[in-house]
Parts: sequence; C-alpha cells; structure tokens
Amino acid sequence: MPPLKVAFLWHMHQPCYREPDNRVFRLPWVRLHALKDYYDMLSVVRQYPDIKLSFNLVPVLLEQLQDYVSGRCSDQHLEVSKKPAADLSNEEKVFVLRDFFMANWATMVEPHPRYRELLNKRGRDPKPGDLADIARRFSAQDLRDLQVWFNLCWTDPLHILNDPRLARLKAKGSGYTEDDKILLWQGQQAILASIIPLYEKAWGSGQIEISTTPYYHPILPLLCDSNIARESMPGAPLPPAFVFPEDAAAQITKGLDYMEKVFGRRPAGMWPSEGSVSRETVELMERAGVRWLASDEGILERSLGQQLRRGHELVHPEILYRPYGLGNCRLFFRDRVISDKLGFDYYNWDPAEAAGDLVARLEHSADKLGTEAGLYIAPIILDGENVWEFFPDDGHEFLNQLYGRLSSSKKLTCCTFSQYLDQQQDGPVLTKLFPGSWINSDFRIWIGAEEDNAAWEQLLKARQAVRSSKQFLDGNRERYDAVMEQIYTAEGSDWCWWYGGNFSSENLEEFDELFRGHLREVYKLLEVEVPQQLFLPITKARTGRYPVTDPISFLSPRIDGRVTDFYEWSGSGRYDVHINGGAMRRSQSFFQSVHFGFDAGNFYLRLDPSPGSSLRSLGNAQLNVELLSPVRRTMVFSLKEQQGPEGCLMAVDRIVELKIPFELTGSKAGETISLLLTLEQEGAELEKHPDGAPLAVKVPGRDFEDHFWQA
Repeated sequence: MPPLKVAFLWHMHQPCYREPDNRVFRLPWVRLHALKDYYDMLSVVRQYPDIKLSFNLVPVLLEQLQDYVSGRCSDQHLEVSKKPAADLSNEEKVFVLRDFFMANWATMVEPHPRYRELLNKRGRDPKPGDLADIARRFSAQDLRDLQVWFNLCWTDPLHILNDPRLARLKAKGSGYTEDDKILLWQGQQAILASIIPLYEKAWGSGQIEISTTPYYHPILPLLCDSNIARESMPGAPLPPAFVFPEDAAAQITKGLDYMEKVFGRRPAGMWPSEGSVSRETVELMERAGVRWLASDEGILERSLGQQLRRGHELVHPEILYRPYGLGNCRLFFRDRVISDKLGFDYYNWDPAEAAGDLVARLEHSADKLGTEAGLYIAPIILDGENVWEFFPDDGHEFLNQLYGRLSSSKKLTCCTFSQYLDQQQDGPVLTKLFPGSWINSDFRIWIGAEEDNAAWEQLLKARQAVRSSKQFLDGNRERYDAVMEQIYTAEGSDWCWWYGGNFSSENLEEFDELFRGHLREVYKLLEVEVPQQLFLPITKARTGRYPVTDPISFLSPRIDGRVTDFYEWSGSGRYDVHINGGAMRRSQSFFQSVHFGFDAGNFYLRLDPSPGSSLRSLGNAQLNVELLSPVRRTMVFSLKEQQGPEGCLMAVDRIVELKIPFELTGSKAGETISLLLTLEQEGAELEKHPDGAPLAVKVPGRDFEDHFWQA
C-alpha cells in the first residue's frame, strides 16, 4: 500500500517589539525563543534524513533576529541583564524581580534549585507595590544569579550540551560572577548568529521547505474589509469598516521580497496569519505568485457544508487530506485534532505514548484510505515555539520519538507541501471559501470586543490621516515609506490578540503601548497633532491579575478528560487557584485552575491539576459540587468511578471534565448559580475552590451571545 504523505508545518512567529526611533526592543521574546527553539527545532529533525517538513518563518521575526546578530539592536531585559548587579538602580531591581521569572515555572524554574530558591525568596505572587521592599532583601549576588538564570533557563538543552562554556555555567548553579555573565552573552550571540545559516542550508538540501506569512502578520481578510467578519459573527458589533486591500497586498509582497533577500529564493507557500483566509485574500496571494497556502479544517467544513468528523474521529480523511484549487493557488487544510493535541495536550503525556498516539491516528487514516493512501496528504500545522516550554526537556524526547516512529512507519511518509504538489497536479476545486481563521473559523479573537474595536477605530483614523495627507507625502517617497511602515506594523494581528480579554499576558501594558506608539508615530511623521486618545490605554484598567474571569461565549466541550483542541474551552470563565491562594496553600493545591462555562442547556466544569499532580494518585477521592443558590444541593462525583448524579457526565484522564444539565441545578435562565467545589478523600477535605466567595454563574438564555456582543 503506498504510504500516506504527512506534511508538518512548524510556524515561527514573534511580533515587532521595536518602538519608533528606539533600537532597544521593548520585550525580549525574539531573543529568548531564538535561544530556546529556532535552532534546535531544525537541529533535531536533521538527525532523521527521511523526515521532510516545512518551517513557516515570519519576516518581522527574522528582521529582529538579524538586528540582534548585527548588534544594531538589543532589548531592555538584555541590557539590564548585562549591567553589573551591584550597579542596578532601585527601579532596575524591581524590574528584575518582576520580569526575570517570566517562564513556565514547572519546567524552567522548579528543576533548578537556585532559580527556585530565588523565586521563593521573591514570593510567587507578590503585589507590584511590594517589590521595592522585597528588593531590599536581595543581595547583589542574588540579583546576579537571577540575571544569569533568567537567560540560562531560556537556553535550549542542546546548546548547553554542545557549548562547554554554557555547560560549565549551568553546572555551577550559583555564585555567578560578572565574568560568567560575559561568557553567557558570548554563547548567546553565537547561537543567534547560527540560526539563519542553518535554515538556509537545510532548505538548499531539500529536507525542509520554508514558507512565510505577510510581513507584519496581519489578519488579511480584515485588512481587505473588516465587515467580512459579519459572515462568521453575525451578532457581533463591528467598528467602522477598515477597507484597505492595498495594504494586504503590500504586506504579502513585502514579506515575499524580504524572504528572497534573506535566503536568495522566494517561498512558494504561505501560512496566512492565524490561518485566516477569504476569497479576496487568496486572489491577492495568487497575484503575488504564491503557489500554495494553508488554513484549518473548520474552514473547509464550512466551505463544503460537510462535517468531516464524528465527535473527534476523522471519518472523511479522503476529503480533508487533499489540497483544493482556487484560481492558481492550492489550499491545504490542517488536521485540527492532531495539530491541537500536539500543541495543547501531548506535553502532559509520556513522550513515547504521545508520539505513538499521533502516529497511530495517522496510520488509522491511512488504513481507511487503503490502496489510494499515497494520493493523499495529512497537514499538521501549529506553533513551533511556544509549545515546547511546557515539555520537561523542551520537547526533545517527544520529537525524537515522533520522528523515529515516522521514519520507520510503513504506512506514512513525510514530505513538504511543494514536494507533494510536484507529484500530484490534479485535485478538486473550491467553489466557495468561507472567511475565517484557524480559531473557531471566525475572527472573534481580533474584532468585535470593545477593546478590539477601539484599536481598529484608532488604526482606521491613522490610515485615513495618511490618505488625507497625499499632497504632503507626494514627492517624498522616503517619508511615505516611513509612515506606511508604522501603519503596517500596527496592522499586525498580535495587538488585538491580547486586547478583548480572550487571553492574559504579563506584558499586556507593553503590547498596548507598542500598538499606540506606532500610531502616534504616524501622526508625528505627517506633522499633524497626535490624537489625545493615543496617549490613553486601550486596555481597561486592571489592578493586578484577577482570580476569576467570566464566560464570554457558549461552548460544548467533549467530555473525555482531555483538552482535545485549542478552542474547545475558548470563551469559558476561569478561576485561577495560583492567584487566589497564598504561597503555602498554592504549593499544596492539587488543582491549579477551574474552567467553567455553558451552552443553552448545560453547565460545564473543567479542573486542571497542578504541575506534578497526578489524578491517579487521588484513588477513591470525590469531587463535591456544592450548590448554594438558587437552591441548596450537593452533587457528588467519584473520580475513580467517573460517575455522578444521573443525567450528568464525567471524565477523568489528563484533566477532570463535568457536564451538568441546568435542570438538575433547579435554576432558570437569568438566575445566578452560586457554587463551591471541594475535593474529599475518605471524609477529609483536601481543598476547596474558590478559597473565598463562591463562583457565581448567571444561567444564560439562548440569546446570551447576542447580549454579550451588545454589552
């Protein structure tokens, strides 16, 4: 049987962290992910010559990487790291204590005794106003060790293995000197300088294909006409229409031109930012010479009007696993379940078990396709950097297990998208392309919420100001290019990713300031007054991190005890145990967070264990859902038996998931349910959530989402 072709695409992306007229980047994520992810992701696969795959590199990421290599730019965190610890100002000490634990604590802090000691000394959830007092307890040696460990924890294990300087620093563990810091910076600079040449060599060898994204990673359909969001989000309030397809075209061409300049060849394919597509944007890419692009299977389902799965089982691989023609472009659609399990679930698994599960799913589809399997291709597309910090060893064991199993499989073979198209010229044609992104097949993350809409309105006003200044800009190409560079930067998707409350970030204020800073620069270059609004935060005032957030949309998760795709719980409310509890209680807490949400008829709960906690260790423990209003009732769920009251569903695997019909709570639409969750074992209470006021959930009517959009 000819093997099923498998095409991995690892997407590497960071937004522009450069402020106008400043060569010190506001945030360090390009540098830190370059140290941890970009080199080793390619280095691992090169050990498996039979594995062919694709890397999607975003131009603005590469531009900033080159700025580091050339020495043209630095970042605030690097400059403060380099400064002698004894010379740090009080403000800089607070900065170090606030920002130098920005990492996944379970895999990047806890394993290192000295780093963990410094975290405990600072406190795991200090109030911002207390950091100045805490800093007085930190000696120069404490601060120097923290400067080193923040940078060392973001350095991939492969580099420490290959560089004796870095190996000695890690083995030393504490008591670092200023000379040690110099060795660390030298090792880091060598890593940064090696990345682009490695990708260029691998692309030339044919083992990888490099694709790209429009330059500043914008949501192309919204640039062409933001009102296109109404097709997938009919109830959402939208800002005044942003209609600048010429900007979308420029971002595409600018991205392709830059990649050709860096690598000496033009990419044939594109992963449109966030997999966002529309017919108009595909036509723009076609005119720019793009041969193939990719999006999500949800877009294909809505375009064809056909469901491809029964639950999470792929029942129609013959429909999903092939490209579709639209004009002269070929469109691939990612296997959402496998891609999202890799991105959001497998880090909880044993690496061999996770790799085996992924390969088994693909081989099962190959068996379904039978003797024609060789005609098909399974696209697996996901973020290639952020996921690995959740794996204990930065994902190395998992990747080696995965590539090894794929290399030996008789039913599967890996290829790039262009390699597939070189062999398979024929295929079906799409008559309709549903506009949307890889998340829920819509644009809700980037438009429709109050903060998102405010950002779009400010972007529109700045863009209109450019159009109105045509006479001023005519004949001054250099100034026009400078103005549009700021516009293009502000059109990037990352700003609205963080606006609107969909996601949380320790750097939310910085993202907000960066976005507004680029728009302010537009007016300065046009020599007109900067609107006062651009000096005011778009983000709503937030005094620290809140332990509870409210649901914002309906959800209907599959009750299987696992996070099976990215947006299964998107729109849920969340109670964060780590924020609400004190340090002692948090260290003893079995669960780290509680998600909650609903559809029109059911209430859903999800409990995530803390890192290092195993649900298997709970034995015969029970979870009590104690309803306090509108009626008092305690619903008992057995974790071992995975059972609860009749009519409810429960699953316990990687996480705990519950489905409780509203009718069992005695509540009606518009009423508020108050509840507490307690974990008990042999009659003894292990923990209670929340540790304070109960969760309050207003029972929705069927028009809940429309009311949400109008709020």
